[in-house]
Amino acid sequence: MPKILGPIPTDRWEREVLHQFRQQLPKEWVVVSSVCWTLETEAGFVRDGQADFVILVPGSGMVVAEVKGSREFRVADDGRWYRRERSGAEMPINESPPAQATRNMHELSRVVVKQGGWGKFPGRFAYIVIYPNGRASQLPAMFDRSTLATSQHMHELASCLRLTLEQRGSSKEGETFSNDVVEKIGKILTCRQFAITKADTQSDVEDDVVKVDELTRQQFSALRGVFDLPRVAVVGPAGSGKTLLAIWRLQALLEAGSRALYVCFNKNLAELLRRKNPDHASAIVNVDRFFRKLCRVGQISDTDKYFREELPGQAMNVASELPVEEKYDAIIVDEGQDFSELQLIALYEFLKPTDASWVFFGDWCQDLFQVGSGVAVGAEVMFRLYHNCRNTVCINGATNTYMDQRVEPMPGLPEGEQPLVEVASSQVAMANRAWELAKQWAPDGGVVILSPYRLENSAMAQSRRGHGLALSEDLSALGEAGMVYFSTIRAFKGIEAAVVIVVDAEVPDASPVFMQEDLYVACTRATTRLALITKSVQMREWLSQRR
Repeated sequence: MPKILGPIPTDRWEREVLHQFRQQLPKEWVVVSSVCWTLETEAGFVRDGQADFVILVPGSGMVVAEVKGSREFRVADDGRWYRRERSGAEMPINESPPAQATRNMHELSRVVVKQGGWGKFPGRFAYIVIYPNGRASQLPAMFDRSTLATSQHMHELASCLRLTLEQRGSSKEGETFSNDVVEKIGKILTCRQFAITKADTQSDVEDDVVKVDELTRQQFSALRGVFDLPRVAVVGPAGSGKTLLAIWRLQALLEAGSRALYVCFNKNLAELLRRKNPDHASAIVNVDRFFRKLCRVGQISDTDKYFREELPGQAMNVASELPVEEKYDAIIVDEGQDFSELQLIALYEFLKPTDASWVFFGDWCQDLFQVGSGVAVGAEVMFRLYHNCRNTVCINGATNTYMDQRVEPMPGLPEGEQPLVEVASSQVAMANRAWELAKQWAPDGGVVILSPYRLENSAMAQSRRGHGLALSEDLSALGEAGMVYFSTIRAFKGIEAAVVIVVDAEVPDASPVFMQEDLYVACTRATTRLALITKSVQMREWLSQRR
């Protein structure tokens, strides 16, 4: 029997779940019931929180469990939750149980980190919604079942808790959740002195975002579909986890012994991913480099037509003569919207003729180059992602407003601060202000300055140092202390940074250099802080009209 802490619940179904925990969970586990806390925000507001149960699993992590007494519920295809009343009537649930549980999980993890004095949460953390007397009449295909236990799972709650933790991080992360950590967190959760806790300041927002390592239900479903189906497209907004899913899929294929390839359009993205995944670096390429190497191209014609049409044609000729054993079991295309149709068709030719896997990831809102067909070439089944799990709620909301769209933030993301919009009197003033912000926000994480223009034509051309910081175009400088990375907006697509400062911004679509798609990409790169600096009063008015 596990160690039980906290009061006996008054709710009938919570008592039933506690009874099952007593019967099923290992003795080294700790269950804390009726955990309550209060967060004081920076604005001075107080927000209460309560979780039905918190389960501490040594060697793995913490699970926040919410218990619901409904006998029957369903989840519509759009993600909305409904419960069925005794009369048979169906009632919508204003806040879905997963949204409630996710919010509680993140708030509670922040409280624990602060009270425990850790730099970050010392293990994995997850949530689960338990219906001890209920069943689901409908669950969409794109639903993460590891976050749900119904009446049919009541005899296997230990397995359910293990599974939801395993889906939220690596076993290596769980190893830090030692018995000593479990004991310390148990004391924190049962000590009334922790009731009032100051919410994180905005300088801590990056840590919040780092902790948001769960994927939405749609993302998990897409991952399973990618694994199970031979010809799949995954389409979703910026920040919805497409590249993460693509790399996970690549890793799984390579570890299973398959001959697999990840191909993206942006060479900087490919370089960054190779650095982050050194064991799989040889399987990560950008499309132009892949074709050039295959075709053994020496002197090239540096034109868009050459890369979009002529080089893919040469690559198709190579593929037609390639032995089957040298072709690929799987090809994963990221940034698919940026590929020309010929580039995609050429890649498809490098697949083995039978039992091969083709996965296309894309976002038509990031179609910067507008050379594709607008179709997920080669895909037979399409999955859609809906939630942004990269940007803070404020940055996501501002981007929605600028772009006249509606992308929901993942429940539990920190609020953050509204993007800063400023008008500078000149390029020199713009550069000076960018350096001031870079210095001010540097403690929050890596700082990136983006421009529609190359460095030599941007506001930063004559200002490569400022406030003790230095500007670099070397990707290895991203996140380095004392360094600020500079990139064009288009070359930074697919990459993210804690702080993004955009200079030389103009009214979108006024010139081909800065389109609305460029603004969308620029805004969605920042995980914690975003600034837009412009010389154009019209640009500020354009943004203000959309707030």
